[in-house]
Amino acid sequence: MIPVLIDWITVTHRDWHKWDHLTPVLIDRCLRGQVREGKHQTGARGWYGDKAFVGLWDNGMLLVQASSAWAQVVADRIADIIPQDGMSVARIDLQATVWVADADAIITTTVPCKRYKCTLIRPVYERGCTLYVGAPSSDARLRMYNKSVESGQYPPEGGEWLRIELQLRNRYADRAWVNWRKRTQYALLLEYLRKMTDERTYRMVREAIDHGDEPTIDQDTDYDWITRRLYWLQYTVVPALRRLALHDDYTRRQVALALADIMGVGMDGYPGDSDSQV
Repeated sequence: MIPVLIDWITVTHRDWHKWDHLTPVLIDRCLRGQVREGKHQTGARGWYGDKAFVGLWDNGMLLVQASSAWAQVVADRIADIIPQDGMSVARIDLQATVWVADADAIITTTVPCKRYKCTLIRPVYERGCTLYVGAPSSDARLRMYNKSVESGQYPPEGGEWLRIELQLRNRYADRAWVNWRKRTQYALLLEYLRKMTDERTYRMVREAIDHGDEPTIDQDTDYDWITRRLYWLQYTVVPALRRLALHDDYTRRQVALALADIMGVGMDGYPGDSDSQV
């Protein structure tokens, strides 16, 4: 099952003066990398880390904001730190990345609901289409775009990654937070997709979410090279080797030979030339 992830979160707490002793905890748990003091564009003063901010306005209201894959980590952590009474989610973005044969074809043939302001961006001589359903100022806005063109990463089996993003604000964001706490955010994303697009697109994405393989892009939450490579090994290389090993006896033996060669051992498990053990 493909996960529906948080890609952006903005949280406030109106009575943070009662909980100011938890501010160092938030800084420690929500900020990664080099932490520096700074002023947020909204006027709050606080601390920046990589893709996250923790700070306060002059009236004592708390602001926590995070983006990209780190937003999901922050969302899970603040749920156990910030008291729910007084907390409000100003914005939350949900996203799912699904495999399709041709992302541009899906995007350009999606029929948005006429109740929403819609914009299709389609390059003339290049690939990389984007569809917006909903005005930039609306509290609910859907975005579909060709993630492979945007990131330069493509599925190993061919095709492209299609990214579906749902941006929710104010009371819609608070509802999304409740769904996230219940781990039913995938149902919320599909609900809006069905309401804002056509039945074909809704069914295609629902089927992909239910039965697709987890994409191997934008999943790492650490810039450490080894961490990223281990993730790639676990979620891309190992599943591919497993499929080969289960195909037939010949491919199973080839996988075993390759692993033996990498580990520097023979097929019998002892050090030596793996080829000599065949």
